[in-house]
Amino acid sequence: MFRRSLAVLVLLLLVAVVAYVWLERPGSLRSRPIASLPSGQVREDVRELGADARQGARTLGAEARSLGAEAREKLSEAGRELHDAKVTASVKTALSLDRSLRPYSIDVSSENGVVTLTGRVSKEEERAQAESVAVAVPDVTRVVDQIQVGGGPAASSGRSLGERFDDEKTEVGVRLALSLNKELRGTDITVQAYRSEVTLGGEVATEAQRQQALQIARDTSSVSRVIDNVRVRASAARSGSVAERAAAAQRALRANPHLAAFQLQVQEEGDRLVLRGAVRTPVEKDLAVAIAREAAGGNVVDAVEVRADA
Repeated sequence: MFRRSLAVLVLLLLVAVVAYVWLERPGSLRSRPIASLPSGQVREDVRELGADARQGARTLGAEARSLGAEAREKLSEAGRELHDAKVTASVKTALSLDRSLRPYSIDVSSENGVVTLTGRVSKEEERAQAESVAVAVPDVTRVVDQIQVGGGPAASSGRSLGERFDDEKTEVGVRLALSLNKELRGTDITVQAYRSEVTLGGEVATEAQRQQALQIARDTSSVSRVIDNVRVRASAARSGSVAERAAAAQRALRANPHLAAFQLQVQEEGDRLVLRGAVRTPVEKDLAVAIAREAAGGNVVDAVEVRADA
């Protein structure tokens, strides 16, 4: 109701301004006595005034529709982020309450109701149980089961259930803050939180965008520290020697709190880079490869092993 009243008020003001300008122009109705004007001229002036008012109203209406569509798109995107966070938290809670699954660290992600499960369990029955628990959670439309069987219970991330929920909330908050900044529209920035420490990755077009993203993350509530793994696309195109790229990838791996303990190595083999070492879960392996490739600005060969004793 308020928007409609505001639009009507703006339209009336626009009509008044157009009328005033038209009447004050040389040779207008106001500059000449009505009696001295031919009746046809008066009608023509009135028609032109009406046409100008209608054109102004159409322009105003188009701009209002454009602003409304943009606002609806932003609100819809924010709503999807919050809904995905709610679904993820609900599935994690359901898994943690299942006695047979409590010893395992099963990672959960969701997008538009599609939930992906990753991690490792000891038996096929436990894998099927995890999928069954997830699919029964409200708002879950489909479950993508990427849980591996064998190797015993995976080591936990060292976080309590409450800490994992807090980190999930922090990630959603940072992503939402980044998405609401028009200077970062179209960028590919990843967000990961671990005990309130946020790691930003991905790629941006300019150094100004990188600094803007870092500042937004620092200003987000509940963020204690920001780790910068964001790569500027222009600098990636000017990437240096193989040794420089290897050093950049090594620094990024050591800066990530999820991977620092594994002592992964980025080695030069001729004109290519190879990532070697061992981690405990496939999720950690995928994360390590992604971070190494982002920091190196190109392909890094994946030679990482997944071992329960890593």
